[in-house]
Amino acid sequence: MIAVLFLSAAVFAQSAPSPCPAGRPVDEIIAEIHKQQSKKNSRNKNPLPTEVCIFGWCPKLGRTPPTVPGPSPRTETPAANSSNQTTSDRVSSSRTAQDECLDAMDRAVDAAHNVEVGDYYFEQLKYKAAQLRYQDAIDEKPDDAAIHVRLGRAFEKLNDVPQAMEHYKSAEKLATPERWSQEAHAALARLATP
Repeated sequence: MIAVLFLSAAVFAQSAPSPCPAGRPVDEIIAEIHKQQSKKNSRNKNPLPTEVCIFGWCPKLGRTPPTVPGPSPRTETPAANSSNQTTSDRVSSSRTAQDECLDAMDRAVDAAHNVEVGDYYFEQLKYKAAQLRYQDAIDEKPDDAAIHVRLGRAFEKLNDVPQAMEHYKSAEKLATPERWSQEAHAALARLATP
């Protein structure tokens, strides 16, 4: 009986799709990219890898996004769309979960790159440049508290306290590693006192 349960659990675990790693915190994505790069650099002297694997997902660099043939939404007439589905519904339902994850991973990797460049600028005391890079990262990964805290720091250094507080509050609301929520909470307390 126990062997049957174990075997069926193993089969189920193999058939269940793994969750998309794009939702992981940006700091984990950066650490994984560095880990992969150091492995590749120790084995291969090519500084431009042809493939990057993050948490088991290995999208090919230079991959083109899938296209969906069909008329432009502007030129489509109501008579041509006989079903109750909109064009965007048909497009999203034709994409697989893996396609969605690969797109999300592309955005997460772009966000991680922007955070790294923003951190470099912040360390160089170039706060406006850091703020712009962090803003680009937020556009790619808006639910990452670490990016909101970094953006709050940049706005604080630029003396834009209302914007800083907005991003600290956003970071507090998100599910995040405790480090980022604590920093956001402390920053809000500090900025709220005159």
